[in-house]
Amino acid sequence: MQAAMARSFVMPTHITMLLGLVLLLAGVVSGIQLPFIGKPLMPSPISHEEERYAPGFTLRHIFHHGTEDHPKLHLRKDVGPSYRMASGRRSFHVSSRLKTVTRMSQRDPDFIESYLHYARTKGAVAIDFDWTHQDIMVPDITDRDTMVEFAKVTADAYVEDPTAGDWIDVGLPYNETDGFGWDSNGLRGHVFADETNTTVIIAIKGTSAALFHSDGDTVTSDKVNDNLLFSCCCARISYLWSTVCDCYEKAYTCSQSCLESALYAEDKYYRATLDIYRNTTSLYPNANIWVTGHSLGGAMSALLGRTYGLPTIAFESPGEQLAAQRLHLPFPPIPLNEITIWHVGNTADPIFMGVCNGPTSVCWLGGYAMETQCHAGLECIYDTVNDKRWHISISNHRIRPIIDMMVSYNTTPECVAPTNCQDCYDWNFD
Repeated sequence: MQAAMARSFVMPTHITMLLGLVLLLAGVVSGIQLPFIGKPLMPSPISHEEERYAPGFTLRHIFHHGTEDHPKLHLRKDVGPSYRMASGRRSFHVSSRLKTVTRMSQRDPDFIESYLHYARTKGAVAIDFDWTHQDIMVPDITDRDTMVEFAKVTADAYVEDPTAGDWIDVGLPYNETDGFGWDSNGLRGHVFADETNTTVIIAIKGTSAALFHSDGDTVTSDKVNDNLLFSCCCARISYLWSTVCDCYEKAYTCSQSCLESALYAEDKYYRATLDIYRNTTSLYPNANIWVTGHSLGGAMSALLGRTYGLPTIAFESPGEQLAAQRLHLPFPPIPLNEITIWHVGNTADPIFMGVCNGPTSVCWLGGYAMETQCHAGLECIYDTVNDKRWHISISNHRIRPIIDMMVSYNTTPECVAPTNCQDCYDWNFD
């Protein structure tokens, strides 16, 4: 059944355009969130053919999107030039290269979100999108220092804001601020831009949990989303567990439509990620967007990259392919080795490798139903078990040891497409 989600048929161009208009109107009627209305930041002219090393990236904005009890809370904080990242630096540099990517011609958020709404309706037919081939700059994943810099950016997304300042409400009219704070339930996105506003990087925060040696008030919301995204059916793995949605029907049988609605719910992280992207592109409408994140943030960045065809580097992400299929995200008709979603991980991380499950695992004991292992992108795996003699341990999932590990290698691993991977093969989804 999962394979059936990826099927599509060819529609005449005029019908596709008409459907796009219908979806757009449907999205407006359904109450899609409007983007932040502000002065767009336009990129300076630059020759991508000659660009190799991008100008310095600096943190420009931090978005906080509420979830759970405050799903409409969406705030933005503009960061001044005095801000220092966790590394103590104000800026960082990465190398890039020109690459031809295949993605949808129509990538306006209104169109995309209208399609996602339509795809979940009863009787929806599969759509063959109009795909385009574009030459854009992407991160140079063969450059070790670039990969280390991206890992440091994801680490910075965990750090509490060290400066005071005002937050701008960029969501719908919403007056509720009780309980809001830097670590309150919700999703964070750090937005970096280069000196010319040509390239923008969105770094999405990952899971905060004592299990991963990272605490914070987002623990509850992070855990709900982990269990929703990476379990076969609402974290129903034992009668002793509390489920995170009501889709379980009977033994090894789960409602597919229920799961799809639960993943796309307004108070969950995928919707929050879409809103962060929408507001970022409102500020930088002509910029080339890259995405990155670690752990849960890596999975969310990969889902966002899949949705809009964005170059993405995800560190130590759990398997997000099942969630991408349940959300009906577009899969371009290209060989897997041409995908620009790179999953970076190591063989001693049980979460990345998909083996942190079962009654004796640390994840199970901590209340995390991490049942998936398939990544919807290329895998760039450091073999730390054989190269470094590391033992499989949850401590090898944390971002800071990963940064030290990456620095210890002279090269980056080859990124390859996973083969023969299937999640939840013993479940029935109707």
